[in-house]
Amino acid sequence: MNVVAFDPVKDKSYRDTALGRDISDFLAWCELGGMSPKTLLNYEPDLSRGALMFPEKAIDEITGGDLLHIARAFPVKSRRVRMSAWRSFYKWARRTRRVIENPCEELPDIRKTPPRVIDTFTEDEIEALLALPIRDAAPIAILLEAGLRKAEASRLRLHDCLPDSHMVTVLEGKGRRDRIVPMSPTLHAALVELVVSEGLVPTDHIFYAVKGNQFEQKKILRGKPVGEATFARWWRSCLEQAAVRYRNPHTARHTYATRLRRQGVTIDDISILLGHASISTTSELYVHTRVDEITDRLRALHLAVEEA
Repeated sequence: MNVVAFDPVKDKSYRDTALGRDISDFLAWCELGGMSPKTLLNYEPDLSRGALMFPEKAIDEITGGDLLHIARAFPVKSRRVRMSAWRSFYKWARRTRRVIENPCEELPDIRKTPPRVIDTFTEDEIEALLALPIRDAAPIAILLEAGLRKAEASRLRLHDCLPDSHMVTVLEGKGRRDRIVPMSPTLHAALVELVVSEGLVPTDHIFYAVKGNQFEQKKILRGKPVGEATFARWWRSCLEQAAVRYRNPHTARHTYATRLRRQGVTIDDISILLGHASISTTSELYVHTRVDEITDRLRALHLAVEEA
């Protein structure tokens, strides 16, 4: 069966199944509707897995029982998220009159994974990271003091965070949402020092790449966003230089939000600063800070009782 081409994944054999053309049409529809490329890349393998499990079944022949087996094919912790592709797929199928009934309605409510304790950097670790040479300290401050995602940070140019503006402008963040994040005094000071010491111009990127030659001369490149491999090497090198235990870059975002929560900033405000689509996302991720607050109140209560 010939279908319209889409962004490649390793296994395209699902295109030869009875569901192949419908999946391709659905992904094209999602792309035209503005769905993020990352979500699209997740949807395709999630849908292709079911198509390959039932290669002879057309879109109107998949049953609720079939979907149960598709759901069970995913790891337990990711079933709820992975089946969201199928729920969206059949909502689209109903809307486009490819099916009369939605088999996803027969699925049980898959429970959310219980909230986990989020690992964050300690104040001593933050101090060590921000004490690195300004070329590295300023980008780290973007992560720790503004809570940007890795992809958002790697695209950030100086004109998006001019020190005089006291604001960091994030364009087309996750879900293609724009937002503005106020600069902390620490971030403002780091950016001022970076501009002066590196001679940045407004179109330069805050995050940089390094190009070497046979004479071991290194050139700093700021003309385009750094790639994932470059970012990963830079991040690991910074943590090693600061003698900080390795955690992934997203830990800086968790640290930013957790520090705000401990300082009394509301979940609603943190959700806006992080660019979350739903406040429930923020609440679930940072619920552990409430336990910290309860612990502090209980400690104060116990001290008051002892002094009485």
